Amino acid sequence: MIDQRLVFARHLEAPQFDAATAPALPVASWPKPRLEKAYRNYAMEYVRTSAPVMVQLFGPEDAGYLLHLTGKLIGMQYFDEVARGFSSDRGTAKDFAAFVCALCEAQDDAVGINESGGAFEIRQQTWKMMADVADYHAACAKVLEGLFEGLAAGCGRRIGISLTSAAGGMPPFVWSIG
Repeated sequence: MIDQRLVFARHLEAPQFDAATAPALPVASWPKPRLEKAYRNYAMEYVRTSAPVMVQLFGPEDAGYLLHLTGKLIGMQYFDEVARGFSSDRGTAKDFAAFVCALCEAQDDAVGINESGGAFEIRQQTWKMMADVADYHAACAKVLEGLFEGLAAGCGRRIGISLTSAAGGMPPFVWSIG
């Protein structure tokens, strides 16, 4: 909900934080799948909320640059951890394309893959994470572009990846890998 978003108001000061009185979830007793889902949902909601706010604060060009850079750094840093979660590793361009498809499918996005002469084209038909964000701007897609570029760099195999999107930065996204 747009009225429940984090608001940046420079004229206001936050109250002092007291860890003893802050609410806490009983995560120690949660089963691992529930905890993993909570972490995933938090991360996805963070992007859903922060990307449009960045566009509002910095404008589309600067926000797009910052979102792309942030996504890329995250992808490079977390490739090994994310790949392990998909039982993947630092393989070939074909392996990386399969990894990208699995990652998109894990986000509940519809994807298809085509191979031609050792190069791969992945069509991401949806981006459900941002589908119902009212103030979505094309620059928001830069975080996804940067993330996948970072994952490709983190793979360490010099695998090139590029994104082509529909008008307005909305799906379908076409990822060229190879």
